[in-house]
Amino acid sequence: MALRANVARCASMIALGLVVSTIGCQEEKKPAAPIADAGADAQTGPVVGGKLGEALAAAAQAPPAQSAGPKDGAAGGPPETGIFEPAAADAAHAPTAAPKIELFGDGSDPKVPLSYAFAGGDERKTTLLLQVRAAQQGLPPLVVEIAFKADKAKDDKKKTDKAAEAAPAGQPVVVKLASVRAIRGDVPAELKNLKDSVIRYRLQPSGIATDLVVEYPKDSNPGIELMTGSLIDAVLASTVPLPDKPVGVGAYWMVTDRARSSGVDVLRYRVAKVEKLDGKRATLSLEVRQYATNTTLGLPGLPKDVPVSLERYESRGKGELEVGDSRFMPERGQIALVMQSLLKSPNQPAGQQLVIQTETKAALGAAP
Repeated sequence: MALRANVARCASMIALGLVVSTIGCQEEKKPAAPIADAGADAQTGPVVGGKLGEALAAAAQAPPAQSAGPKDGAAGGPPETGIFEPAAADAAHAPTAAPKIELFGDGSDPKVPLSYAFAGGDERKTTLLLQVRAAQQGLPPLVVEIAFKADKAKDDKKKTDKAAEAAPAGQPVVVKLASVRAIRGDVPAELKNLKDSVIRYRLQPSGIATDLVVEYPKDSNPGIELMTGSLIDAVLASTVPLPDKPVGVGAYWMVTDRARSSGVDVLRYRVAKVEKLDGKRATLSLEVRQYATNTTLGLPGLPKDVPVSLERYESRGKGELEVGDSRFMPERGQIALVMQSLLKSPNQPAGQQLVIQTETKAALGAAP
């Protein structure tokens, strides 16, 4: 009963967090605490330093020739508010553009090729330990068994080489939740139908994912939508695209793309580094930094009758992943993503702030 009440309370707290007299409101003399849970400092600069940090800062702005570049950020850096003007975000990386992979160094010898290679009809099951917090309330930690399957196109046998070249990049992948269980007690009633969620996208062997579609259960609710979104965030953020050439220890690269995270459309930067090799497998460290591409917040559970928009936005994460020849996603690893937003509303009294924070933690390939 306690878990069940916690889910309902979490959904309601997201809504209540935007009402002046309840959680999420702070006096202006008490600014929102900076995000530190993801392992990076709270400054708006790059997650990493050195040449890579400089590249990250440079990439996070529109070309200087464009008048739509970030107006409130320092020269050579991202916007101080963490929110791009829509035109500037599009100039930095268009919504329909494929993820951009920049290899800054291929590391030392020996080098190995890395891939999530799979073929049509391939399947894989893995486990994910998922823990989500929103509006200072935690949903119960869940162990989710995820089943991946690469669909075969119905007309594959009839396709000519030219037709195949014209087809969308990547193989259709269907992700189903084979089972969902709570670490302690039963899965709350509000999340019973979570296992009926279906996720579809196209995936290239390099890890580039496109055309994401989510099918929610018939009797869905904000709690299910929040958990499904967090699961997608964890799976796709950790499936970091890989270089198309062999890499060794010390290799590092940056991936720039567009995504949706915790109800916000974001411009996402992921920096991966090869920390060690074990045969054909590599252990990667991962740094994530995200910037909002507009001021819209669509987090499940927000009350529709209380208009809010983003005033400041900060999102970052860290992870450690094992990749090599594992299909669909890393063999194992862990990732943590934190988002904190300062909101504004026409109904907001003077001298008060509206703050909301979400945190997603996931352990891949292992569960108690």
